[in-house]
Amino acid sequence: MTEGSETLKQLLDQAKQQQMFLEMFVRSWVDDYRLGGGTIHCGKGCSNCCRLAVHTGFAEALAIARQMGAEQAREVEAYALKLREMVQGVAELPHYLRLHRDNMGFCPLLNDDGACGVYPVRPLTCRSLISTRESAWCGADFSKIAPADRDAFLAGLDRKVVSFPSHYVAALQESGKELEEAGAQLMRSLLGFALYGNLGVLVHLCHNHDLAGAALQGRDGAVSAIREAGFDHPLLVNVS
Repeated sequence: MTEGSETLKQLLDQAKQQQMFLEMFVRSWVDDYRLGGGTIHCGKGCSNCCRLAVHTGFAEALAIARQMGAEQAREVEAYALKLREMVQGVAELPHYLRLHRDNMGFCPLLNDDGACGVYPVRPLTCRSLISTRESAWCGADFSKIAPADRDAFLAGLDRKVVSFPSHYVAALQESGKELEEAGAQLMRSLLGFALYGNLGVLVHLCHNHDLAGAALQGRDGAVSAIREAGFDHPLLVNVS
């Protein structure tokens, strides 16, 4: 095994271990919450959260890119190119998130039945987004909701567990972010930099533009590959 292959294997192995750990933590937390009378509304096919912008680290994107089928790769490419056009002139994160939810449609890796097409290797961001309210709220635009309905929603949140004012479980999101940072730290220790960005964009760059090979050449190689592909926008890919 070459040095570059070993480096990628370390990153991929850590990502897999992190996903397994978070999976066990989520299941344990959800079981305990339900035993205490709480309700979790996540389930197969409740895909409103799959309209949200998902961001992840390099290793998780590479794992997905290596497992995609040809049709999935085409869907991801179409998504990435559409998003690249959409963010032109967009500088603020809230604006980007709103545009994504309203204009990008569902995740390109979502199956026709509303199930994740890469479920075994779905990223930490998706695994940690656990809802204490009905699926309809996961795709809601609160700027368009009547004040009385918005107030009723906020009043009904379990503030002991949610990341207020959202309805998602705070402890699980925090755990996911900690694991993502650990992945970034490993990448920095091995390659001197870390990559984080939109899931579809990173997967596309890995699959179509050999981002992994470019990353093994160092930060400059990765930056050059991202720029040449036209995705050098801070809301799409961040190099740190």
